[in-house]
Amino acid sequence: MPYAATLRTSTFLAILAAVPLAVGQTPAAETRTLRILAHDYFSIDPAVLALFETEHGARVVLVEGGDANQAADRAIARAGAPEADLLFGFDNLTYRRLLAAGALAEYAADRRDLIPADIRAQFGDTLAVTPIDFGYVTLNWDGASGGEPPASYEELLDPAWRGKLVVEDPRASSPGLQFLLSTIAYFEEAGGMTWQDWWRGLAANEVHVAADWGEAYTERFTYRGGDRPLVVSYTTSPAAEVHFSNGALTEPPTENVILGPLFRQVEAVAVLAGAAEPDLAGAFIDFMLTDDYQALIPSEDHVYPVIAQSDLPEWWKWADVAVEPATLEVDQATIDAWVAEWAAIMDP
Repeated sequence: MPYAATLRTSTFLAILAAVPLAVGQTPAAETRTLRILAHDYFSIDPAVLALFETEHGARVVLVEGGDANQAADRAIARAGAPEADLLFGFDNLTYRRLLAAGALAEYAADRRDLIPADIRAQFGDTLAVTPIDFGYVTLNWDGASGGEPPASYEELLDPAWRGKLVVEDPRASSPGLQFLLSTIAYFEEAGGMTWQDWWRGLAANEVHVAADWGEAYTERFTYRGGDRPLVVSYTTSPAAEVHFSNGALTEPPTENVILGPLFRQVEAVAVLAGAAEPDLAGAFIDFMLTDDYQALIPSEDHVYPVIAQSDLPEWWKWADVAVEPATLEVDQATIDAWVAEWAAIMDP
């Protein structure tokens, strides 16, 4: 998920390239290469990554795939003849397209049984997918902009909110799709207004649709110097602002605005069918489920680890929020139809 990498992605590969071979590591001429296709916001401590490289005599190369959905599209386009060995960052919605395309290979991770059954069930408990972390997409409010945040989805249609909200395009953005589904779940349960009418009202109220999370949060959100005080982001984003302040902040400068049940987004990893290094890819999946890796997820990616950890940073308390998960069981065809309807409303 896209938080830490806004500050670190530009330096990640340079640092990684500078990590020297450890004593006893396989010489460069014999070093195997593991290629990981991931969204642009994937972040991992190079020192931790070096531990894996040393143990396996391998070099890890990150292939940046754009937004999570765009990375999945690249894997689908090359199903069976992938550009990488491992795909990370797809979620419990996009996995269906990957399976249907035959893009994923099964792998039974060593600690798979420690992942909660309800999280595995969001992928049909298929061995082709290993959940790694999860999060919730919601609205974030910049309190310094003045006034009070909205109290309901319906309130966002009031003239007072004209031109104040930025969302992401669900056709390409993972958080954009999660938010769309949360609104569908809400209006199907609440009755009265349909979700289609609500989005028509947002369009009339000058909502801005950003291409991805980076544009929405780092360019258009007022806390980051933009013009919109309300943005679709994560329940962990306020906590992340405290983290990145390096002690300057003792409490979040932004706040979550949770207007109803939220769809739980689970990020996963998988070996790509036809991978050049399937065994090495499987070893990396096992590595991602170790306590050492899982405990770093809050600081690196600002989401929740799938294997519960007791030793978490103090600022993470701000990410401990009450969320009612949305109940929405749908197939890929329904999701595609909803996204098409959304596009017809927002981009006629």
